[in-house]
Amino acid sequence: MHLGPEVPHALEGSVAGAVDALLHPAGLRREDVGLWLVHPGGARILDAVERGLQLPSDALRISRRVLRDYGNVSSATSLFLIDACRRDDRGVGEGPIVLLAFGPGLTLEAALLGR
Repeated sequence: MHLGPEVPHALEGSVAGAVDALLHPAGLRREDVGLWLVHPGGARILDAVERGLQLPSDALRISRRVLRDYGNVSSATSLFLIDACRRDDRGVGEGPIVLLAFGPGLTLEAALLGR
């Protein structure tokens, strides 16, 4: 699978709407999220999501660590993210967790996880 140069740009422009649609039925806003677990398809993907959601620079630290330690291991990467969160949740806010994953054809899957 090849990551085309247009993919990060497309994600940056669409991720906020998808996340807002996920959070709205629960009466939540992006500011209420305590932890972001974003599938690290690559550094450019994480950068694009960070910009698209206007997140602080440390918001994706777990995702960046999983990318550094394991790389992109396709769908299983989401499980690596959850495990990394379980093992190290220092500095994690009290709010819910948003898990984002991306797939071929630029699909976006999102889950709202409680604590």
